[in-house]
Amino acid sequence: MTTRSAFRAVVDRAAREHIPLDVSLELTWRCNFRCAHCYIPDFQTPDGLSTGRILRLLDELAEMGTLFLALTGGEPLLRRDWETIARRGRELGFLVTLLTNGALVDHATAATLAGLGVVTEVSFHSADPGVFDRVTGKPGSFHRVLSGVRRLRDAGCAVELTTPVSRLNPDGASGVSALARELGVECRTFTKIFAAKDGGLGPLQLRLPEEEVLALQAVPATDCHIPEGTGDHPAEDGPPCAAGVRYANVTASGEVLACNVLPGSAGNLNERSFREIWEDSPWFATLRGITARDLPVCSTCSKLAWCGRCHAQALVEDGDLLGPSRAACDHAAAVERAVQRRA
Repeated sequence: MTTRSAFRAVVDRAAREHIPLDVSLELTWRCNFRCAHCYIPDFQTPDGLSTGRILRLLDELAEMGTLFLALTGGEPLLRRDWETIARRGRELGFLVTLLTNGALVDHATAATLAGLGVVTEVSFHSADPGVFDRVTGKPGSFHRVLSGVRRLRDAGCAVELTTPVSRLNPDGASGVSALARELGVECRTFTKIFAAKDGGLGPLQLRLPEEEVLALQAVPATDCHIPEGTGDHPAEDGPPCAAGVRYANVTASGEVLACNVLPGSAGNLNERSFREIWEDSPWFATLRGITARDLPVCSTCSKLAWCGRCHAQALVEDGDLLGPSRAACDHAAAVERAVQRRA
């Protein structure tokens, strides 16, 4: 069995048996930047989970089979106990990724992350300092972040630059890709801009037109709606989304969500254990019961394999959890036009 097929088998089993294989933990909503596209609705929200409660959560996740743990925010390095949390995650055997803006990374932080074996993803918006600072809303942020990236690289950290591309930095992907090669680090591009976690639609105004999104396929991209081909049509009896099936998001206030942007809390960790919430939530049961054939419009569409339909977008932007997502339909139409032009 190849590595890819072995991983696919793990993912399929997690979906089938409802194992929380992948968990995103927001340590805080506080942040030293004010990126216009960010889905955090309130940077002043107090941290709702104590160090002890987070460490108990990690023990729970290890018992339940979690493999991938993302420590995110806000800016997770603003939490003084981030090292304690990351260290415990590694001790439990998680593949830990820290998502940071990089501006607070000093030599000691870089050495700690390298020593722990934590993968560090740094949001890097453009190779142009002016564009970068315009995205973050903080003058001088480009040079602070670039210094942080160099410290991480020099410490021997596994570093990846991640570039959310929007109308503010439409050329960010190509520039950051070249910079990453120069620095000797990895890079990825994200083109999906989501509504805020409270349902606010403001960030959506920054989305790139789909024709420009398709042009970014020349650089490394991870969005599920960047097609690698037509792919296979989803199995009719399989889950069309990982949210609440094998993935969960824990907010800074302790709410357990099916994903970072799908509204509807399944419960709060200050009131119940993660296992109780994961196994007993009616909301999660609803999501797990959805199969591709339950999508009345999308199930009969030949483009479902590559349109990038998202439960969260369908619900928040179009008002119907089981309905089509206009964003996905627009993407599919753009792909068709591109294919026709090539033909």
